[in-house]
Amino acid sequence: MLADQASHITKLIAHTITSRARCVEPTAEAEAEWVATIRRKSIQNRRFQRECTPGYYNNEGKPAEGVGFFGEQYGGGPLEFDDIMRQWHADGQMKGLRFS
Repeated sequence: MLADQASHITKLIAHTITSRARCVEPTAEAEAEWVATIRRKSIQNRRFQRECTPGYYNNEGKPAEGVGFFGEQYGGGPLEFDDIMRQWHADGQMKGLRFS
């Protein structure tokens, strides 16, 4: 996964340089779409969050007030995520990012 992330970042930097951009940011639509995907695929484990010692993973023992660390991770697994990234890079446009 680290190699995949490094490849993604390398392609992003290369596209930024080629575009002569100084700033890269997601569009509001792309950000909202990705948040919806994360929430749809998130790993739900409320029992663990309620019973776990208060800390990073369960919003300091208050899972009802926030999702904590595990609440909104991508739940589709690394192979599915890698496919999403591969398809996203395939057209070379980096749809959803604004280069300026």
